[in-house]
Amino acid sequence: MEDTRGGVAVLDSPLLEELSSTRPARRLAAVWLPDWPVVAAIKTGVVPPDVPVIVADARRVKAVSAAARVAGVRRGMKRRSATAICPAGVVVRADPMRDARAFEDVAILIHSLVPGVELLRPGLLLCPAVGVSRYHGGDQALAEHLLTQVAAETGAESWVGIADGLLAAILAARQSLIIEPGGSPSFLAPHPLTDITLALQDTAVGGDLNALTDLLTRLGIKTLGGLADLPSGNVAERFGSVGIWAQRLARARDVLTGPAHRLPQDFSVSYEADPPLTRIAEAAHVAVKLADDLHAQLTAYGQSYDRLKVSATTETGEQFERTWRLEGVDSNGVADRVRWQLENWLTGRSGLLPDGALTCLTLEAEEVHPASVGSACLWGNNGHGMARAVRGAERINTLLGGHGVYQPVIQGGRTPRGRIRLVEWGDDTVPLQPVDRPWPGAVPDPAPSLIPVQPQPVALTDAQGNNIRVSPNFELSSRPALLDKAAVRGWAGPWPVFAKWWVAGSKRLVYLQVQIELDQRKQTALLVREADEWRLEGIYD
Repeated sequence: MEDTRGGVAVLDSPLLEELSSTRPARRLAAVWLPDWPVVAAIKTGVVPPDVPVIVADARRVKAVSAAARVAGVRRGMKRRSATAICPAGVVVRADPMRDARAFEDVAILIHSLVPGVELLRPGLLLCPAVGVSRYHGGDQALAEHLLTQVAAETGAESWVGIADGLLAAILAARQSLIIEPGGSPSFLAPHPLTDITLALQDTAVGGDLNALTDLLTRLGIKTLGGLADLPSGNVAERFGSVGIWAQRLARARDVLTGPAHRLPQDFSVSYEADPPLTRIAEAAHVAVKLADDLHAQLTAYGQSYDRLKVSATTETGEQFERTWRLEGVDSNGVADRVRWQLENWLTGRSGLLPDGALTCLTLEAEEVHPASVGSACLWGNNGHGMARAVRGAERINTLLGGHGVYQPVIQGGRTPRGRIRLVEWGDDTVPLQPVDRPWPGAVPDPAPSLIPVQPQPVALTDAQGNNIRVSPNFELSSRPALLDKAAVRGWAGPWPVFAKWWVAGSKRLVYLQVQIELDQRKQTALLVREADEWRLEGIYD
């Protein structure tokens, strides 16, 4: 299905033909509950319903209530900007677990009305519409039935849309539309290209899609129709699997459809609990292990999957199932969804008694396809690693109260320390000093790989034990022999640096590189002399 040329995965022509096939997409009904994180926060008593609500993580706004939206707050806005625009708004910490717990009531209701329900994320679920629509007397009758039942049983506002394909169904739900069979491509064509991110929002591929839409917009492709009209082979070659994903969404087709072939086995993993699982922490630990085992099974056969069925059996023999759709979700996201589902079952939100215990847990992969179809990009997978790093930083920042994580920003400057600016996580990563300006008198590259938080005082002496000084002509008083207790094998410099010499009280800095021998290995250090004292400014690898 794929070969590797120079470390780059290249899709072969049969797979490209399959991806660009005219196979019709599934007809789906999407049930969307607007601003669900806000609704979940109100339902769980975190915030009163009569105030503007802003749900945000450590950096960005994730959801806003209608009152906050009227004040000008928008999703994706920086948290500080949102509070400045709407001072009366109550900021609530984003909590996917809380959203999933609150959404379980809706999922149970829809599951009782329509078979084959798939949860895309809390606040949005999908279900097949063809057979159910005929049962209720048409698409319009099905939509009205779902709207009425959700409002009557949960009290939540919901919108329903029916169309061919994932993205078309989601956009139809956001407008409460029913798109006639075969009309979804025309419906999608005039929509802005940025709407494509709604299908894979808050997933590992979501960041890659944002980057793709930015690039396509700069290239002059601003609508979904423009993307759909591009040749499939050129999209695959230039933008990789993310581009294929995006184009299939824009063409109102199923996101991933691998070629038909016989799999060697059904991919599933099970855990028999003895004693039965009653605690959420224990169940979550099991869920992570099962998710890893399932991933290992699929990887061994070069496969991936788009739907995950979570099944559990209780001590009394009751069985519970829930299916999650996983396009763009990484391994951490899979474990999160299993953990959310187990918590809902163990807390009685799915009809299971609170004291009920789970004796068997099974994860089964559905819609299995070759992994090459779902790879993040033809020339690498850096987006997933970056997504995991950002996710970890946001979690740590949340634990520290939103003011404990900093990120470095490279900027212009004459000294290694001055070229790095530490910015609080979530602030603008804009250099205060431009990088592309000339910086005469700067310490020459390369910069040290390690810079201590504060320069450490050190003793630089000659063979007689005399301190090394620097003359007004920037010459060393003698030959360096020891840096503290390490032997000096060579040096370069010194370099004088005058920063803001026109300001009264400015200091003259002198930098010196020394090569030392420490524990039978050589290492290079950068020293700075200020106020007749040598300090360790950095260490080179």
